[in-house]
Amino acid sequence: MAKELSPDTKFTLSIQTMIGAGMGIASLVGMWYMLQADIQEAKELPVPLSLFSEEYPSKGIKEFNWSPSYEQYKQQISQLQDDVDQLFEMTEGLQEDNDKLNQQIVNLRIAIQ
Repeated sequence: MAKELSPDTKFTLSIQTMIGAGMGIASLVGMWYMLQADIQEAKELPVPLSLFSEEYPSKGIKEFNWSPSYEQYKQQISQLQDDVDQLFEMTEGLQEDNDKLNQQIVNLRIAIQ
């Protein structure tokens, strides 16, 4: 069944097991130092909130859950409004040209008769 451990109990350890344990410890130590280096590098990087300040100018520094920016929508709508105004002016000009051409056609018909 189960053997009881005592000071007289013999314990054997093979060279393969010792090498494996040494490699495992070396891997853990290496990962520890890599993690410490990554943490140090992250401390030196800019604050992530400043990266989004141009894209989301309406959000404060302490807010993390960003929704699309009101300023972006406002700017896009303003640009669309300018485009619509330009198209409206163009159509008014074309309508005036059309009215003039229709008047010339009427005058030509009168002149022919």
